[in-house]
Amino acid sequence: MDDAEGSGTYLEVGERSIIDAISDAVIVTDPAGHIMFWNESAERLYGWTEPEVLGRSVLDVLAPMAERAENHHDLTSVAAGKVLSGDRTVVRRDGELIRVQTYTRPVLSSHGEIVAIVGTSEDVTKLRLAEQDSRDLTEHFRLALEAGGLGTWRWHMASGEVRWDERLEAMFGFERGGFDGTFETYASRIHPEDQDHVLKTVDDAVSQGSNYRVEHRVVWPDGSVRWVAGAGGVTFDTHGNVTGTVGCALDVTDRVLQELEHQQLAELALEAADREKLQRDRLEFLAAMNDAVNKSRSVREIMVNVTRTAVPRLGDWCSIHVLPHKGSNVPEVEVTHNDPHMVNYARELQERFPYDPDATTGVAHVIRSGESAFYPILSEDVIAALNVTDEERTIVSDLGLRSAIIVPLIKGKRVLGAIQFVISDSSRLYTEDDVALAQTVAGRVASSLENRRLNEQQQLIAQTLQRSLLPSSLPDIPGIDIAVRYWPAGEGTEVGGDFFDVFALETNGHWALVVGDVCGTGPAAAALTGLARHSIRESAWHGDSPVEVLNSLNRAVQRSGTGSFLTAIYATLDTTCPRPELTLACGGHPLPILASTQTTEPIGAPGTLLGIFDNVQFHPATMTLNPGDVVVFYTDGATDVHPPHALDQAQFARLVEHSVSAPTAQAIADQVQEALDAILPFTSRNDDIALLVLRVIDDDCQHSDRFGTLLSG
Repeated sequence: MDDAEGSGTYLEVGERSIIDAISDAVIVTDPAGHIMFWNESAERLYGWTEPEVLGRSVLDVLAPMAERAENHHDLTSVAAGKVLSGDRTVVRRDGELIRVQTYTRPVLSSHGEIVAIVGTSEDVTKLRLAEQDSRDLTEHFRLALEAGGLGTWRWHMASGEVRWDERLEAMFGFERGGFDGTFETYASRIHPEDQDHVLKTVDDAVSQGSNYRVEHRVVWPDGSVRWVAGAGGVTFDTHGNVTGTVGCALDVTDRVLQELEHQQLAELALEAADREKLQRDRLEFLAAMNDAVNKSRSVREIMVNVTRTAVPRLGDWCSIHVLPHKGSNVPEVEVTHNDPHMVNYARELQERFPYDPDATTGVAHVIRSGESAFYPILSEDVIAALNVTDEERTIVSDLGLRSAIIVPLIKGKRVLGAIQFVISDSSRLYTEDDVALAQTVAGRVASSLENRRLNEQQQLIAQTLQRSLLPSSLPDIPGIDIAVRYWPAGEGTEVGGDFFDVFALETNGHWALVVGDVCGTGPAAAALTGLARHSIRESAWHGDSPVEVLNSLNRAVQRSGTGSFLTAIYATLDTTCPRPELTLACGGHPLPILASTQTTEPIGAPGTLLGIFDNVQFHPATMTLNPGDVVVFYTDGATDVHPPHALDQAQFARLVEHSVSAPTAQAIADQVQEALDAILPFTSRNDDIALLVLRVIDDDCQHSDRFGTLLSG
């Protein structure tokens, strides 16, 4: 199938029904953004029917004027090959603005060209509002529960006045009404060793407009020391300006003293238990990481599985940065966080701060230098030393980043990328042992990335070479509907030996059909496949009969010196007769199945394997095909599998019989595919499968798609 037909401007009825059943809105455009497909969910969500939008720009239909430029930029990015996802605002037909979550990606042709853009979306307007309400309610409950029955205060920043209730006065050693309401008096009762920390916490909260919690000692006038735990929040006026703080406190002296006593008694035992648990956790983590990379089938799956396995075991954040190929300096990135909303925020930050390969710190520096970076604690001094901007400093504070490790992904002498682990809002910090663990993980991941990348390259090479061994298109045979399929075995990293061909003969109205199976896989099998196709065509175009064609092929394989062999069926189809006549000869190949209104059975007679013996015998058979008759040619990969999945000839014939009720050869091939995949998935098979379906068209029946997918799976 060529690229234009492969992309298509319409869908089969069954495919259309399936996509219309999807609850998400599905929109397909050409690379310029002109709408080519619009499912029923899109009609319900946006209010436009498909006929009303076909051919129109998706930006004209959905993009609000205020966001037109941003939407155009996103469309251009996807048309250039980028995959985008996230929330955006769109306008319905009735003018209502709604929030939708979208996923948009380009569609590639078999030649790697972008032929279309497909996007899915769902309305998340109410969901986003509900999420915000939930967060607000949670915060209110938290403050209410913490403040219930405790000493409370309120500080008015403009006047400097501090108001305490009676319980708070008692906690700080004042008689009832003895507190004079000044910040200085409050600060004077804080233990000298705790003053800097407490006052800085309050100052930071005021400057940042954030809540805060402190636990500190209070010195009473008689010299006794008490422990107080406080929680405060910053108040604002209607313009968003900070007006002061409000909060509550609790006397926790008994608890603190008890904790200190217990801590002293249990310290040695806890240290030993912690060491044992840490070692066990690290071993379990390494095992989990091995499972994550082993089950990954692509570089992208490795990136996703590694980050998801690392969180929360080795941090609250994990990001992996992988250079897509040798010589590139901008990596692909995958990020995971405990909170999915933080992942979206991280992606927004990536767009706001594009990757700088020449950066002197962070991931870029680690990739460029091949050396790990370790920040045990991201203190203000450390952040200042990194020469970050004020905006970046605020982001670090908002994200709560406390400790970080960045290790390179090195295979041999080549740096493939880097992994970053970050702790935020956690009680622990990274240690040198964590760095060693991260480096061990990075080594395992780097090996898997390189192996999977080589595997993907082998897949691409194998698929490209396999396509060169199969016809790029099929001829138009009057009165005949043909569909073909080819499924590579397993992961498809080697070129298979199965092949098919359909071509016109020199005599008008006569056609040749070929299905074959070369022994083995890989370059040798590919070379023999090319030889077989060439030999068959040359012999056929000289007017040779099916038996003569197979004899010529047998000699060609013997003379090739490969020591290999193959099976093949060569058939001719005469469409000049009132009813098509099929003549075929079999060379060691499974016999095709004929399904007619009377019976479903193998046709033809077995013949000698090709390429091994000097003396071979083939037994031609000719039959007349009636309207509606179906002939299915196949290779033994469909039937020769390990029990209980194996099929004998009779069982395969019944499978075909159950499939031929479909109205076209294309649909019949789909039915056979589904049946074979249900018996044993194609990814679990160790042999390729080639399938050729020939159907004689009924006099009053037309079909819309003669050609099947040449390469499947």
